[in-house]
Amino acid sequence: MNSMWTRRSFLSLSAATVVAASLPAEAAPKDNFVYMGCTAHGPGDGIHVARWHAETGTLSDLRVAFAAASPGFLAISKRPGPRFLFSGHQTAPKVGGLSSFRIEASGDLHPLNTITAPNADFVHLALDHTERCLIAPNYGSGTVLSCKVGSDGRLSDFVSKIQLTGHGPIASRQTAPHAHGVAISPDNRFVLINDLGTDRIMIYKLNAATAELTPNDPPYFTAAPGSGPRHLTFHPNGRWAYSINELDSTITQMHWSAKTGALTAVSSVPTLPPGGDVVNNRAGEVVIDASGRLLYGCNRGAVEELLTFAIGSEGRLTLLGRTPLDGKEARHFTLSPDEKYLLVAKQFSDQVSIFARDRKTGTLTQTSARYSVPGASCVLFG
Repeated sequence: MNSMWTRRSFLSLSAATVVAASLPAEAAPKDNFVYMGCTAHGPGDGIHVARWHAETGTLSDLRVAFAAASPGFLAISKRPGPRFLFSGHQTAPKVGGLSSFRIEASGDLHPLNTITAPNADFVHLALDHTERCLIAPNYGSGTVLSCKVGSDGRLSDFVSKIQLTGHGPIASRQTAPHAHGVAISPDNRFVLINDLGTDRIMIYKLNAATAELTPNDPPYFTAAPGSGPRHLTFHPNGRWAYSINELDSTITQMHWSAKTGALTAVSSVPTLPPGGDVVNNRAGEVVIDASGRLLYGCNRGAVEELLTFAIGSEGRLTLLGRTPLDGKEARHFTLSPDEKYLLVAKQFSDQVSIFARDRKTGTLTQTSARYSVPGASCVLFG
């Protein structure tokens, strides 16, 4: 147990929310539960869980699975056998905790262990493709941390601790590095970190056996000045990558070199219409469907909406539609396993809502399924 938590406080925190530790983890049904992170601080806040009903696109039995302060982002293993959930949260003022849990057959979470780091906010998380390495960028401190994941789901001490440096041209947002997103390359050889503060996408070589990160050559991709790269995703073909840029409200298409790890810009499209309020807007998440034909993004602030783009034969994006969010701050969203629905965490609306999706056209339609989650900031199937 990490020294930041006493044994008594850890057990008291988890006992009320973990009720099925004796059930065999191997029996956990796949993708039958949805887990939701939040950025709230208060009684009843923490990692939420609900049962997913694929036939109706609804949730039931919504509850707190683990009480914690600001468990903003989650990562979940997908391998057969025992399944694990990982979450960053605040264990003390100016101290971040990264915790691992075993997912029980009931959907409850059995705590395994916690490691801590000063000033860490764990704004994003990603497992590598072996699910033996966990990578954690930190926005406030501008750091990147990595650790190993044991076969039992427990986390090692941090292996790599990287401090980013530099700044960008926007004084209100870019006076220091802000590691905001992490993506793992399709071949599992590289880790990419979107640094909103320096307009760079950092590129590191990954040693999957040790979880060690080392600088690549080239060490980063240089984005447009003042663009603020936020999150990145790879196309299913493994040749293209897309970065959504928070500060200039654009999405950049890049070619990916599996040989060298380098990114090369191809094109960029705006997320706002001509004359849109770029200064007060913040582009957010980016997700591609399994077919590789459709990409989803979002705007926050100046306008609250979800965006649907077609991906052309050369990877270029064409806007298909804008869907009103009917809420505030789509901080994160994810497609359901059958891709018939898009689940959206509306942070400032304290809500997770569900949009029906036409898998052929990509069209999104708001449903009546809306669920209260304070400061909802992440939603994942587990």
